[in-house]
Amino acid sequence: MDLIFVLSSVTYAMKARDFLAAQGIRSELTRSAAIRKVRGCGYGLRIRTSERGRAEQILVQAGINILGITQEKHA
Repeated sequence: MDLIFVLSSVTYAMKARDFLAAQGIRSELTRSAAIRKVRGCGYGLRIRTSERGRAEQILVQAGINILGITQEKHA
């Protein structure tokens, strides 16, 4: 399973992706149905479950607010 960090806009999702990439964490922008469970609209950033703690720490330090976290099964 992957985790999806729910963010407020595509701009923040892109910034978050770039911050994580700079630290060696691969992520992918998404607008999946899992996001709607947390927020009616918004953008998500899919990451590996094993990277959660490190990714959260990086984004908090970068000032990027995570609105929610949800799981998504691989297709």
